[in-house]
Amino acid sequence: MSTAIDPHGDGATITLYRLHGCPYCELVVRRLERYDVPYRSRFVAGEHSRRNAVARASGTRSVPVVIDHERGVTMPESGRILEYLDRTYGDGVVDEKTASDGFDLVEFAPSAHPTEGDQAPDFTRPLVSEEYWKDTALSDLVARDGRVLLVFYPLNWGGKSVYWWDEIREREWGNELTVVGVGISQPFDHQRFIERRGLEHSLYSDPGNGVAERYDVVHDLDGMTGVSEPRPATFLIGDELTVDHAWVADEWPPSPPYDEIEANWTEQA
Repeated sequence: MSTAIDPHGDGATITLYRLHGCPYCELVVRRLERYDVPYRSRFVAGEHSRRNAVARASGTRSVPVVIDHERGVTMPESGRILEYLDRTYGDGVVDEKTASDGFDLVEFAPSAHPTEGDQAPDFTRPLVSEEYWKDTALSDLVARDGRVLLVFYPLNWGGKSVYWWDEIREREWGNELTVVGVGISQPFDHQRFIERRGLEHSLYSDPGNGVAERYDVVHDLDGMTGVSEPRPATFLIGDELTVDHAWVADEWPPSPPYDEIEANWTEQA
């Protein structure tokens, strides 16, 4: 997409569309500042429906998005943006060691998780809603609702988890299919998280992280021997527990490809 050079006349090379409290936007900010790239910030609303400006500029309502006016480049998704900034304004090579700019970047080991066409492991755990919790098998959810998007996520209340669930809520995925989370928190903590974050989705309580082990998406926490949490991941599960789409993070902090995930389950509709 071609963009006029410095349309605002303030000397900024780049316009950054960002959201207050978004950790992925902060990654981009730190990279821009490291390379002394002049930029202006355009803060977007929390609700996707009110992000018309960034949608007109980039074709997506997700942030971060950068517009490089000097080179006529418009780019979404933090991972792609960081690589672009490294290659364009750095020394031309992506610096993997400093890719997080202040965040602890952790590369996950390769995973033998279920992939498209595999049968998802069935399990039964307490499924928690705002009102109550009940032992529920994944297969029963699929039999009832047809498709389930299973979302593995880290501890409740962490910034990344809060941002991830806020993004899912704003995208209104629950209007199209059943979305359920899998986390290691106890049922009562799940209930508090659901209530305070205004979630419309139920969460499986798996304190032993056994479900993540069966899906091979375990993340062992540094400095906490014997303690683990799920690696961020999503599995779209259909008839007979068939995996229709899978995404598993390969590093932390993760950059979930929301548009890709959404496109895959939309195509399956």
